[in-house]
Amino acid sequence: MIESGADVPGVDVLLSVHILFGVVALLAGVGAITTKKGGYRHNTAGKAYALSMGAVVLTAVPLAVWTEDWFLFAIAVFSGYLVFGGYRIIWRRRAGLTEATPLDYLGHGTMIVAGAAMVGVGAWQTVTGSPGLAPALAVFGAIGAGFAVGMLRRLQVPPAEQSPWVQAHIGFMGGAYIATVTATVTVNLTIVPPLVRWLGPTAVGVPLIVYGTQKYTPRFTPGG
Repeated sequence: MIESGADVPGVDVLLSVHILFGVVALLAGVGAITTKKGGYRHNTAGKAYALSMGAVVLTAVPLAVWTEDWFLFAIAVFSGYLVFGGYRIIWRRRAGLTEATPLDYLGHGTMIVAGAAMVGVGAWQTVTGSPGLAPALAVFGAIGAGFAVGMLRRLQVPPAEQSPWVQAHIGFMGGAYIATVTATVTVNLTIVPPLVRWLGPTAVGVPLIVYGTQKYTPRFTPGG
């Protein structure tokens, strides 16, 4: 857990900003989840969530380097990627893009590399007998890399043959919110075993993502 670092200039301020935007992201995510999809309030809450998560990730990276917490660094990359992927789907749709762009290759490609590293490190630490949070690291790496590979494959086929955009959007943003909740639970519920804190929100959130996908796909699919 990141603690105050009065002996390092600017760390306390950075930590305060990180926490502030983390709270905003948590609340904005609830707003996006509970409001009518596609409506003004949902879109506004979604933008607030994406922007606040951007600030969370940007502050998490230097904090992770300062504390030498590379697990935090990896999770920052993971959650930042999911927000990027979820919002990118909306941006591409509104811009009328039908083919992959350099930004798409850069964003998804970075997650593939990072995800492979997370899986490799997690597997190695587990095999060598000092797993700690290594299984969680491997799980998040595999999820992130899986999302990235899936999106790159999706972008290689004509739009008419792609799965409905709303499925990918819900998957990405739902996964990002799981990461947000995971960070909150991990920091505040320290009496709960570490692996339960790290993987519990995923176990609860994934079925909810499946439910949301089944519920909203017909509504946002032409002819559905």
